[in-house]
Amino acid sequence: MIKNIKNKKITIFGYGITGQAAAKLAYHLGAKIFISEKKPIKNKNSFLNKVFFEENGHSKRSYDCDIAIVSPGIDTNNIFFKKFEENSIPLLSEIEFASWFSKSKIIAITGSNGKTTTASIIYSIIKKEIKNCFLGGNIGTPFSKNVLDEINNNYSNPIHVLELSSFQLERINYFKPFISTILNLSEDHLDRYENVDDYHKAKINIIKNFDENCFFIFNKKDAKKYNNSIIKKSNSIEYGINSKFSNFQLTLDNHIITKNKKMIDLSKTKLIGKHNHENILNSLEVANILKIKKQNMARAIYDFKPLEHRFELIGIKNTITFINDSKSTNTDSSLKAINSCTNDTIIVMGGFSKGKVNYKNSIKDSLKNLKHIICYGVEGRIIFNQLKKIFNCLYINDFESAILKSIELAKTKYTVLLSPGCASYDQFNNYQERGNKFKEIVMNYFK
Repeated sequence: MIKNIKNKKITIFGYGITGQAAAKLAYHLGAKIFISEKKPIKNKNSFLNKVFFEENGHSKRSYDCDIAIVSPGIDTNNIFFKKFEENSIPLLSEIEFASWFSKSKIIAITGSNGKTTTASIIYSIIKKEIKNCFLGGNIGTPFSKNVLDEINNNYSNPIHVLELSSFQLERINYFKPFISTILNLSEDHLDRYENVDDYHKAKINIIKNFDENCFFIFNKKDAKKYNNSIIKKSNSIEYGINSKFSNFQLTLDNHIITKNKKMIDLSKTKLIGKHNHENILNSLEVANILKIKKQNMARAIYDFKPLEHRFELIGIKNTITFINDSKSTNTDSSLKAINSCTNDTIIVMGGFSKGKVNYKNSIKDSLKNLKHIICYGVEGRIIFNQLKKIFNCLYINDFESAILKSIELAKTKYTVLLSPGCASYDQFNNYQERGNKFKEIVMNYFK
């Protein structure tokens, strides 16, 4: 770990929001910056006048550095980036780099699904008692930006809450959060990783430097995926829907209890579904370590509003319930969404592939409430071919036509669920655009 980077030469790969934030933090600390962007830099801001940069590709010039920082969207598993290791040049994630310059406690959240919601719940709980709290990472604000804010304002004992993707955890050396939590581990990003084990290993990097001075919170159902020497430690904490050893437990009548006392009535919260109840249980374990008062935990949970595009209730039209779960980009999240629907359900799935997926492993005939699957887009044809002998399936390439068909098929008291299980990039720029289009189609239909 290099604490003093004054006059050090630093190459930063990627000039999106993460690369820009890392560059500004490094520049503030006195480093000499070289930015290497694979695409054209469209909006050349004034900061670029202070540094050296290249665009439209990565050249050998980027090797002339003491440290290299890579943005999460860049895959480093190739010959070009292996030369940094050959030349003994540290190749770091932005998360690793920024952590060197923060003196604060870090709460780090990863997992295949539920990261953004859980990070947001944890942040809202902490803010009930601690003013100086940052929310960042994969959720939108780069860690480097928050660390620079911490340095410039000389905040007293702030806390960083970080949502972290597997990509952000690939290049970790010394990163050691005060609290690390892995919500769940399922199959995802097989377009980036050779197999699911490699994907899980990237996630588990979050506890690479775990020791007696920090905490690890893990989901009971994934316990077998971790080394016993880690989860048997006194500072490893189990949680889960059916956990008997957690500090907070879920009752059959949908209450969260602690020490046999009712604490939260989940029917009075705005978060729907067992997957969200798990997210709440995880958040409470984090807050408990931080010694947040129980009444403030409960107040934050009751006040919390579901995030857009994450099992978002759009409304009920002609007895049909419409749910926007556009953030669902893997089959495990789609499965959780189906299981959270209490009515007969029509699901819309498809989009752009994130690698070879066996949909029959997740979407099984035991899902008795699932009446139709409408498949759309590039990956929709694959989903259709795999599931057509198990469910009532239709393939309709165009997204809007697929949504209109789902509305047409919906009977009294049905749920129409958009939970694609795939990336959005075939017909949309991002999952937000896809979710907004779904809402627009539904609203226009019932005008």
